[in-house]
Amino acid sequence: MPEYIPGKTIEEIKERYNLDKVYKLASNENLYGPHPGVLEEICKNLDDIKYYPDSECREIRQKLAERYNVDSDTIIMGNGTDQIIEMICDSFIGPGEGVVIADPTFLIYEKSVVKYGGAAVKVPLKDFRQDVEMLIESINDKTKILFLTNPHNPTGTNINRREFDYVIENINKDVLLVVDEAYREYVPQRERINIIEYLSGCSNLIILRTFSKIFGLAGLRIGYGIADRSIIYALNKVRIPFNVNSIAQKAAAAAMDNESRINEIREKIEKEKDRFYDILNKNGIGFIKSYANFILINTGKNSDKIVEGLLKNGFIVRPGKNLGIPGYIRVTIALPEINEKFLSVFIKIFNSL
Repeated sequence: MPEYIPGKTIEEIKERYNLDKVYKLASNENLYGPHPGVLEEICKNLDDIKYYPDSECREIRQKLAERYNVDSDTIIMGNGTDQIIEMICDSFIGPGEGVVIADPTFLIYEKSVVKYGGAAVKVPLKDFRQDVEMLIESINDKTKILFLTNPHNPTGTNINRREFDYVIENINKDVLLVVDEAYREYVPQRERINIIEYLSGCSNLIILRTFSKIFGLAGLRIGYGIADRSIIYALNKVRIPFNVNSIAQKAAAAAMDNESRINEIREKIEKEKDRFYDILNKNGIGFIKSYANFILINTGKNSDKIVEGLLKNGFIVRPGKNLGIPGYIRVTIALPEINEKFLSVFIKIFNSL
């Protein structure tokens, strides 16, 4: 079973290095946090935690259905999209069957497949991007699912429309196509694919999205899947009752009422990424252009020393070796003042080695 190595906690690093202030830039959270209206909604509904939540998540499913012009019975909610990935593998993977994934990619795909007796065929990235032609070519008679991530985690690269159309046109119709769009809202509108438009003609397509990233609700654990009714029906058969807590449901519904906040955050992150690119370029440091809220930075043979130096200065980043990309670190784009401090410390450490 592959091991998922989570980011270190703030309290852990404070205690280890005797620090008063620590910045967590390892898990791609939205450090701007949720809209104030979401926090108000959470506080307003705290008294209801004595009751079990709505097991069917009716309010948030209806809001999503109206937003995306789909029927609510084509939507399933999960305790984060991680849980829906597990449901998918539980429903469609049996012993000896398998999936095709990029390598590296989000580890939960492989963990879930192995948990249910399956195996993963891994296709190496090509120039840090998912190689859609090789992914399709790697499908065999035992393949039940193809997982795509757009934007990709951990590189931040995207799949463009031509590439996605290639997948749709060439995938076997008896193979499920799962597209994980956790970072979708960070993609500029001009480069974003509306994959929901493909649902009507692709009964084997499952779209995964989350409230953990740009909506700022990572600690509440709520995500959703959109697919053909037959797929949602199969997933609901293995879904445990009351899988999404009541506060998460209310917070997600409130977050959808504040779409302008999402656009503001995306613009701020884009501006901050440009600052990273500029400073990294000026210092001759390589990086991968990102469509998400993080950047993969080339730290070469000194990666471990750089990670340790950053920890000592109160910055938690994700070592690339934990993500399958040794020689790099992945850094969450934070608030401007935090980014400024990080870049100053990082450049100093990098240039000293």
